Amino acid sequence: MQLRKTDLFTFIHKSIRSMIYNAASKLQTADFTDEKEVKILLVSLRNDLDLLHEHAVNEDNIIFPEIANEEPQMIELLNEEHKKLESKLNGILALIEKIEHSNSLEERVRLGNSLNSLFNDFIADYLAHMNHEEATVLEASFKYLTDEELIAIRARIQSNVPPDKYKVWMNWMLRSLNNSELIGLLGSMKTGAPSNVFQNILEVTKSVIDSERWLKMKLSLGI
Repeated sequence: MQLRKTDLFTFIHKSIRSMIYNAASKLQTADFTDEKEVKILLVSLRNDLDLLHEHAVNEDNIIFPEIANEEPQMIELLNEEHKKLESKLNGILALIEKIEHSNSLEERVRLGNSLNSLFNDFIADYLAHMNHEEATVLEASFKYLTDEELIAIRARIQSNVPPDKYKVWMNWMLRSLNNSELIGLLGSMKTGAPSNVFQNILEVTKSVIDSERWLKMKLSLGI
């Protein structure tokens, strides 16, 4: 099915899924006896959790209020899910801080195992939550909001994201979309974005997808 230009969830949720899978893979293979490796891992994990928090805040403050009058029970339930996820996220951050302040190798290994378990529990709920949003509020946004309203919401979200984080989000998005979605996204940028911006996006795309996909993108976009 052709995705609407102003789909507020699908592309960003694909980005988050890729981010989560990557973080989980690094965490479950980490050597918590290696202090340098652990430090790098925890910085990366903090950054990922910060992006997840930012995404939830944008949904709470920008998207959900636009649907709340028409679907109050739906939004109330999603808000409750956000609160539970935020509580688990804060628990992960607290455990990260314990690991960062631990001077014992044995304790760091033990806490690392606990962190892996806690993160797995968190992402299981987070993945289910995104599925729930896509089955409910995504469809509600199409039902109750015009294209112009959806575009305005997307613009408000983008204006809230600092440039450095926007680059991170775009990196995850470009590597997470299928060929049809990626061609549609790049095609719209080719038409609407300044030439230098579009060229920068192409460079990022080339760096994060495999060469076979990149050749298909070039052929489809005529570049």
